[in-house]
Amino acid sequence: MRRRSLCALAAAGIALAGCAFFEPFEAARPIGPCGFDAASLQFDGDALAQARCLLRPVAAGGVLSPAPAVLPDSLAALIGQPVGDLKPQLRRYLAARHIADAAIGGSLDAPLSRARDDDPASPAARYLVLHDTSTPWLGDATTFPPDDDPALNALARFDGPDAVAHVFVNRRGETLLGHDFGIPWRATQLETRRVGVAARGLFLHVELAQPRRRDPAGSARNDRIAPLPGFTDAQYARAALLYAAASARRGDWLIPAFHAALDEGIAGAHDDPQHFEIARFAAALERLRDTLAR
Repeated sequence: MRRRSLCALAAAGIALAGCAFFEPFEAARPIGPCGFDAASLQFDGDALAQARCLLRPVAAGGVLSPAPAVLPDSLAALIGQPVGDLKPQLRRYLAARHIADAAIGGSLDAPLSRARDDDPASPAARYLVLHDTSTPWLGDATTFPPDDDPALNALARFDGPDAVAHVFVNRRGETLLGHDFGIPWRATQLETRRVGVAARGLFLHVELAQPRRRDPAGSARNDRIAPLPGFTDAQYARAALLYAAASARRGDWLIPAFHAALDEGIAGAHDDPQHFEIARFAAALERLRDTLAR
């Protein structure tokens, strides 16, 4: 049996020598409050129910609201639904504005990554995971720099073959491509520690630049304090475009999610994104779709 076939068995939960990337999971038990099922490679419920669980507001320290997120009607109506003629609309939009493929996670004509490390028999990426970089750390500073400060917008620090996400978006809405959306990647504890290789390729990761400060009431190196508002209009606009581009490549609207919600209850979980406003994201997506339809 070839190595790929052996490792496919490992992805199903069978420990085999030679599959060093495999990390075991409890196949029979849903993982976390949103109930990730390692067999079906999805969370509990239909696409909209999953989004409502995965987009619950994230408080400092990674504490999530226990109640499902209230999503704007315009966003709720899209999640999990076919994209229609979104792809040709986006092509015209990108060409008119000279926006390169790298700025949207890769070519609209390329397939998305697939689960189980791009196994062709596994589902295409279903989730767009929103993160914040928590960088730069400003220590005991009492204020945050303005959003156009060069230190807040330097993207080169995130570059490299092991970039932690697919796309990085700075405060000005400019992007750095870490990995094409067609490349399987993992960036959460759920993927790396609990599910293993089966999750590699199921999630697309977008990091939004956000500085952090130390909470004087906390530990010496904590980064609990984030700016308010958390993100800029330019970041919401680019996040909406990335969501649309990834969804166009899949053929239906992806399920958006917060990093903290994926890792809820797992040791080493993160607390991002802080102060992400779903209403502003939905409004940016509405504006984009209105422009595309003209």
